[in-house]
Amino acid sequence: MASTLKNIASSSSVCTPPRWIYDVFLSFRGEDVRKNFVDVLYSALQQKGIYTYKDDKKLERGRSIRPALSQAIEESRIAIIVFSENYASSSWCLDELEKIIECNGVLGQTVLPVFYYVDPSAVRKQKGSFAEHFAKREDEIDDKERIQGWRDALAKAASISGWDVPNTANGHMTKCIQLIVEDVMAKLEKAVPIEGKNHVGIDSRVQKLSAFLNLGSNDVRFVGIWGMSGIGKTTIARAVFNRISTHFEGTIFLDEVREDCRRYGLKNLQKEILCKILGTKDLRISTYFEGLTMMKQRLRYKKVLIVLDDIDHLDQLEALAGKRDWFGGGSRVIITTKDKHLLVTHKFDRMYKVEILNENEAIQLFSWNAFKKNYPAKGYEELSTQIVHYAGCLPLALEVLGRFLYGRDMSEWRSAVERLETIPDDEIVEKLKLSFNGLKEIEKKIFLDIACFFKGKKKDYITRVLDSFDFHPVIGIKVLTEKSLLTISKGRILMHPLIQEMGWHIVRQEAPEKPGKQSRLWIEEDICHVLARDKVTENVEGLWLDLSTPKDVVIKNESFEKMNKLRLLKIHNACVSRAPNCIPNEIRWLDWHGYPSKFLPESFEAEKLVCLKLQYSRIIQPWKGIKLLDKLKFIDLSHSQKLIRTPDFTGIPNLVRLILEGCSSLTEIHPSVGHLKRLQLLNLRNCRNLGGLPKQIFLERLEVMILSGCAKVDEFPEILGTMNCIIEVYMEATSIKELHPSVFEHLPSLVLLNLSYCKNLTSLPSSICRLKCLKALILSGCSKLYELPEELGQIESLQEFYADGTAISKIPSSIVLLKNLKTLSFRGCKGEAFETGSSSSWMLRKKFQDSAGLVIPSISGLTSLKKLDLSDCNLLDGGIPCDLGSLSSLVDLNLGGNNFTSISAANIKSLSCLRMLNLVGCKRLEIFPELPLGIWFVHADYCTSLQCKADLLLKYENLLTVSFTNCFQLLEDQQTSCMIDAAFKQQLKVQPVSDNYGCNTRLPGRNIPAWFTYQNSGPSIKIELPSNWYNDNFMGFAVCVVFDFITEFSSRAGSCIEIFGRYQEEEVLLLGTVFGQIRTEKKIHSVHTCLGLVLYEPSKCIGNPNDLTYFKFCAYCGGPVLKTSRSAKAWGIRLVYRKEVDQ
Repeated sequence: MASTLKNIASSSSVCTPPRWIYDVFLSFRGEDVRKNFVDVLYSALQQKGIYTYKDDKKLERGRSIRPALSQAIEESRIAIIVFSENYASSSWCLDELEKIIECNGVLGQTVLPVFYYVDPSAVRKQKGSFAEHFAKREDEIDDKERIQGWRDALAKAASISGWDVPNTANGHMTKCIQLIVEDVMAKLEKAVPIEGKNHVGIDSRVQKLSAFLNLGSNDVRFVGIWGMSGIGKTTIARAVFNRISTHFEGTIFLDEVREDCRRYGLKNLQKEILCKILGTKDLRISTYFEGLTMMKQRLRYKKVLIVLDDIDHLDQLEALAGKRDWFGGGSRVIITTKDKHLLVTHKFDRMYKVEILNENEAIQLFSWNAFKKNYPAKGYEELSTQIVHYAGCLPLALEVLGRFLYGRDMSEWRSAVERLETIPDDEIVEKLKLSFNGLKEIEKKIFLDIACFFKGKKKDYITRVLDSFDFHPVIGIKVLTEKSLLTISKGRILMHPLIQEMGWHIVRQEAPEKPGKQSRLWIEEDICHVLARDKVTENVEGLWLDLSTPKDVVIKNESFEKMNKLRLLKIHNACVSRAPNCIPNEIRWLDWHGYPSKFLPESFEAEKLVCLKLQYSRIIQPWKGIKLLDKLKFIDLSHSQKLIRTPDFTGIPNLVRLILEGCSSLTEIHPSVGHLKRLQLLNLRNCRNLGGLPKQIFLERLEVMILSGCAKVDEFPEILGTMNCIIEVYMEATSIKELHPSVFEHLPSLVLLNLSYCKNLTSLPSSICRLKCLKALILSGCSKLYELPEELGQIESLQEFYADGTAISKIPSSIVLLKNLKTLSFRGCKGEAFETGSSSSWMLRKKFQDSAGLVIPSISGLTSLKKLDLSDCNLLDGGIPCDLGSLSSLVDLNLGGNNFTSISAANIKSLSCLRMLNLVGCKRLEIFPELPLGIWFVHADYCTSLQCKADLLLKYENLLTVSFTNCFQLLEDQQTSCMIDAAFKQQLKVQPVSDNYGCNTRLPGRNIPAWFTYQNSGPSIKIELPSNWYNDNFMGFAVCVVFDFITEFSSRAGSCIEIFGRYQEEEVLLLGTVFGQIRTEKKIHSVHTCLGLVLYEPSKCIGNPNDLTYFKFCAYCGGPVLKTSRSAKAWGIRLVYRKEVDQ
C-alpha cells in the first residue's frame, strides 16, 4: 500500500497539491469513546463548518469498508487520532493508524493525536493495556512485519504534539473539545491552498478581500466583489469562503443566484440558505414574504457567512440578504456581481473591484490548462504569449482556450490562433453576452457604438457624439461602467478586448455574410467593398472609416442614397475623387477629414445635424444662403485652406463651437457670427488673411476667443453688452495697436489674456486693471510696449505676469500689491538708453548695450511669488531690489546675463524656499553669494570672473546639480578633485532614488577622484562585475566623465551615455540617458569634468542582474537621438550601494 501511494505521489506534478475532500478524518475505538467524547467532538467540528469524516456517517451502502476508509484517509487534510484504553485491541484501528502515518509522510497530511485517559508514553512505548493488546495480537496473527508496522505507527503518532484530555482545562471535557476545535481551525486556515490551475493570482486578491472583511470586528459586514464576466469573482469568493468558513456558526456558498432565481424563484433560494445554515431539511416556506420573516427570525442570533454568487438584480439582495439586523454579530455577507450599482444601492460596507491578471499570472493560468504545469512547453512560448494577449489576461478566456488546446500539436495551435483573429470562441462570447443581454435597449446601442467606433476615445468626445443621437449617454455610460462592460481611465473610455469582440460579434450576427446589411460598419475591407459595389442598405446607422495612412477609396454616388438611417459618418484619410451627390438627411454627426468637394450637396437638408466636421477639406463655402439647422452645435472646418467665406449663421442659432483654425484663405466671416447667443468657443487661429471681425459683437455665452496669428486683424470689435462668460482671450501675433478702454469693461470675468508678440501694441488702457478675475497676463515679445499702467497692482487675482522681451524700462511701483502673484518675468527688458554724448559714455553704452538697466521698485509684498526671471535686464551693482530676500515663497530665481559684480548675501541667503538659482552669463560676477541651505540646483555657467572658496559645494547638504561651465578661475585642479570627491559623496545621500535626474556636477578641468573604483582613458569603459554584485541595496552607478566640449551646442543639448551589459554571449543596451547637459548655445573652451548618479532599474532590464558579467559605458555628443561623435576623454565608475551611502 505504501509503495503504491508513493508511486502515485512521485508521478504527479510537484506543483499540484493533494486533492483534499475532507477537512478532518476521525480515527477512534467506538466502544470506548463513540457515545461521549467523539460524538461531542464531531458535533463541535460540524458546527464550525469543518467537513469531518466519521465512519458511521459517511459510508454508503454497498461499498466495502476497507477501500472506502483508505480513500477517506487519503482525502482528509487532518487526521485526529483518539487514543483510548482499548484502541490497540482493534486491528481495524491499527490499520487506520498505519495508513494515517503513511499519508502524513507522503501527502503532508496533518496528524493530531488526542490521548483520552491514556498516558502518551504508554502509547509510544506500548505499555500497560497497549502491551496487553499487542501480546494478544502476536498470538493471533502470524505476521511480524504487520505488527511491527503497527508498533512503528503508534510510536510515531504518540511522539507528535497533541492533546492530553485529563491534563487539559483541568479535565473539563467540553472546554478541552473547544480547544481542540480551535486548534483544527487554525491549522486549516494555514493550510488552505492558494495555488494550482484555478488559483493563479488568487493569493494577493484574497488578502485584499480579507482585509475588507475585518474578521476581528463583531459588526455585521456586507462586502461586494464586482468586475466583468470571467475575471475570477467566483474563484476569489470561493477561496475566501474556504479560508474563513471555520470562523462561523453557519455557512453557505450559493452558486449562480441569477440563473437559479430564474429557474426556481427566490422562495426556494431562501429555503436553501435556511436549511444549510440551520442544519435541517424539514423547513417549509409558503411565500416569499414568509421567507423574509423567517430569514430574520432564525438567523439574527447566529454568526453566519453567506456568499451569494452572481447577483444581477436588487430584489435578489433584498430577499436573500436584506438588512444587517437579519444576522448575528460578526456575520459576513459576500456577493459577486457584474453591477457595481447594486452594491451602492444596497449600501455595502466595502466594494472590491477585481483587477485583470498581470501577464505573468496569465501565462501561468493558461499553462495550467494547456500544459498541466505553470509554464509553457518548450517551443510553445511565443504562441502562448499570443493567446494571452488575445485573451487580454482574462481568466475565463485563458481557461477555455487552454483546455481547448491541451494535447494538440503545433500546427493545430497555429491554426487555432489564426482562426481567433477572425472568429471568436463561442463559449467565451456566450459567457460574456450575459452582461449585454441584461441591458436596456438604449444601453445596448451605446455599448455597440462604443465597441465598434469609440473604444479608447475621450469620454467627453464620446458623450457629445452619443448625445447627438439622443442616447442620454451620461447615465448610459455610468450604467455600462457599473456593469463592468466599460472602464474609464485618464478621461478615456476603455473596454476589455474580449468584451469589444463580443460587441463586434453581436453586430456581425445581424447579417453574417452581408456587412452592408449590418447596423454598424467599422472594418476597412467591409466598408470599401460595400461603398464601391453599392452594397449598403438602409440598415446602416453608423459608418466609421478611419485609415491609418491615406488610401484611395471608391464611393458610388448611389451608396449614400440608400442609407436612410445613417446617423454617424466618420471618414479619415480616404482619398476620394469626388463626394457623393447625397448625404442622408438623418445624419447627426458628419466628420469627413479631407472632404473633396467645394460645397456640400445642394440637397443637404440635415435638420438633425449636430456636428459638421470637415477638417482639411477642399470646401470653399459649405453652402450659400441660409439653412435652418437649429440642432447644429459644432462646426469645425479647420485647415480647409480653400475656404474663402463662412456660411450665414442666422439659421444656426444654437451653435456652440466654431473652429476655423488654419483656414489661410479665409478673408471674411459672416457678420451674423457676432450674435450667436450660445457660442462658447470661437477659434480663428492662423487665419492670416482674415481682414477683421464683425464691427460689433455680443456673444453672451462665449468662453474662449482665439485670434492668434490673425496677422491682418488690427482692432478688436466693439462689444455691445457685458459678456460675463468669457474667460480666455488669445490674440498673439495680431496687428492690434491698441485696445479700447471699453473692451475690458465688458469682459468682467476674464481670467487669461494673451497679447504676446503683438509687435504694434504700444500701451494698455488702465481699465485692464479693473479685471478682478484676471490670473494670467502675457505680454511677451510686445517689442513696442514701453510702459504698463500705474494701477497694475489693482489686479488682485493676478498669478502669472510675463513682460519679457518688451520695451518696458520701469516696473510700476504698485506691483508690490500683487500678493497672489506666483510667476513674474521681465527677461530681456534692458531699460532706458543713455542720453549723454561723451566718448566715455559712448563706450559705456556699448558695453552695457545702450541702456541703464530695468528699474525695479520694492517687491516685498509679493509673498506668493515662486518664480522670478530678471535675466538679461542689464542689472548693475545695486540694481537688484534690496528687499529681494523678503520673497518667502520664491523657489526659482533667474538673474543670468546681468552685469553686477556681486549680489548682497542677505538678499539670496534669506530666501528659505529657494531651490533653483540661475546666474548663467553673469560675466562680471566675482564673488559667489551665500546661498540658503535648502538649495538644490545652481547654474553659474560662463561666469568667467567668478572666484570662490574650495568648500563651496560642501556647505549645502541638499545640492543636487551644480554647473560652472567655462568658469576657469573657479578652482585649481587639485581643489576641483577634492571638492568633487567630497561633494559627490554628500550629494548621494539626498539623491531621490525614485527618479533618474541624478545629482550632476560640471566643473572645468580634467579631474577624476580616486574614490571612483574603475577608471579609464578613452571614449568608453568596460567594468568586470564581481559575482552577486546586485542586491536590494544597489542604487546605481556613480559616473565621472571628462568631456571634450570644445564645440558649439544647441540649446539644452548634451552628451548621451549608453550602458551596455553582457548576458552570457550577448551584449545588450540596458540604458541610454542624457548626461552632462548644456543649457546654452555659447562655445565651450576646454574639457570639463561631469559627474552624477545613474540609477539602475532592474524592472526595465531583462534577466537576472547577477547574470550580467560586465557593463560597458559609452558617450556621444548630441543627445540620445542625434549621436554625432564620441566626446568622452576619461572615465570613473563606482557601484553605489545604499548601505555604503548611509554610512
